[in-house]
Amino acid sequence: MAVFMLPIEVRFGACDPVGIVYFPRYFDWFHQAMEAWFGEALGLPYHEVLTRHGFPAVHTEADYRRPCAFGDRVRVELRVGHIGRSSVRLDYRVVGPDGDEDLRATGHTVVVCFGTDPAAADHLQAVALPPHIRAAVEAFAAR
Repeated sequence: MAVFMLPIEVRFGACDPVGIVYFPRYFDWFHQAMEAWFGEALGLPYHEVLTRHGFPAVHTEADYRRPCAFGDRVRVELRVGHIGRSSVRLDYRVVGPDGDEDLRATGHTVVVCFGTDPAAADHLQAVALPPHIRAAVEAFAAR
């Protein structure tokens, strides 16, 4: 199963007063990984995709195993969990430098494709994944 990896260096602003990463930051990291995945792994720069289609999260969740702290170097691993008609479930793992032995969090996000052109009939409506996007996601998942 193909894996896309995004390195993250934990910044001071991501931490709570105790010095560990504040839990909503993981969801931001998941989204950063998705944006980078579009451009780097699918060959579809996210800013270009957004001119016609958006991928808002309709469900997201995370389970926390070990905390991340200021200065940690971790990576977000993204895998395709499921491809639907108009949705994609992306599965995530946040791991430290020791990989599987250093699992920090797991999670997933379901994103739905919708139209972003205000002049189009599908504006802000769920639509089937466009063929070129579906083909790119399926090709990545098949690796």
